[in-house]
Amino acid sequence: MIITLENGKTVRGDLLKKVVVRSDLAPIPLTFEGQIRVTGDTGKYLAEGRTLTVNQDVFKIIANPEDTKAQLVQGKQGVEFKQVIALLNNCHTAAFISAKAIIKEKTSLAAIYKAAGAGLAGIDGDVTVPYFCCLAGSCPTFPLAQVLQEQGGVLRWKNGKMAFFRIGDLFNQKPVLTLPDTGADTLSNGFLARHTVPSFYSLADDGSFIYGNRDKTRSSYYVPNKNAQQLQNMSRCLIRRKIINRIDLAPAIAAGDLIGFAGGQALAVITAAHVFESDGAHSKQYTRLWLGEALT
Repeated sequence: MIITLENGKTVRGDLLKKVVVRSDLAPIPLTFEGQIRVTGDTGKYLAEGRTLTVNQDVFKIIANPEDTKAQLVQGKQGVEFKQVIALLNNCHTAAFISAKAIIKEKTSLAAIYKAAGAGLAGIDGDVTVPYFCCLAGSCPTFPLAQVLQEQGGVLRWKNGKMAFFRIGDLFNQKPVLTLPDTGADTLSNGFLARHTVPSFYSLADDGSFIYGNRDKTRSSYYVPNKNAQQLQNMSRCLIRRKIINRIDLAPAIAAGDLIGFAGGQALAVITAAHVFESDGAHSKQYTRLWLGEALT
């Protein structure tokens, strides 16, 4: 894991206490968290508002939650660590409260991000969004997540590009990795799924009811101004089925990739956490995966 600061200097591995690069299927698809030892003038390059590069991805530092000085003293100077939380620079502005309303009709996901101040070059597989509304004083990522739900899809960041995938299309990919069907926590509970993932209904212009997915008895919610396709899409999601607690560090694995299992069902990566941690004497690097199947 190569971390480069704004001044072009690479952070040595012995200065890293713990860093996590987390890939998610979310409006902000890549985040960075770290505890980095401060030496010389590196502290100012780890401050809020600065950028840092991890491998090839650029992150904007949005917070320094707590700066700590450890009990260990070297010479006469305490060892200081700076905590850093950073978001993918290309779209970090979508996570801030909007100073003005963003209201668009028949638009695209890329246009929504641009209106929120993001610097995305574009989105592969972009779709037409019938209506988007983020009121002044609100955070654009919340209505963006609603739009993704209505489209029945997710956003994935991989190889420096943002892409939109329908949930079903994730499973048309080739697995990037095949694992034995052991050593993973397996989760399955249809009872909880029916309570957690509701069906939706709305009203047509003539006052008649429009229903979404009612194949199974689920909790049901009314939402206004939605068509039948949107209502169907809103019940499509990924249900977590396995947690792979640790494999060798595999930073190329991103949320949205497919993981195969020998003799079993391939599952999509919901979250991939790439971790480096050190206690000063020993270090370890690993990847943790949260995997799911499609509920349609």
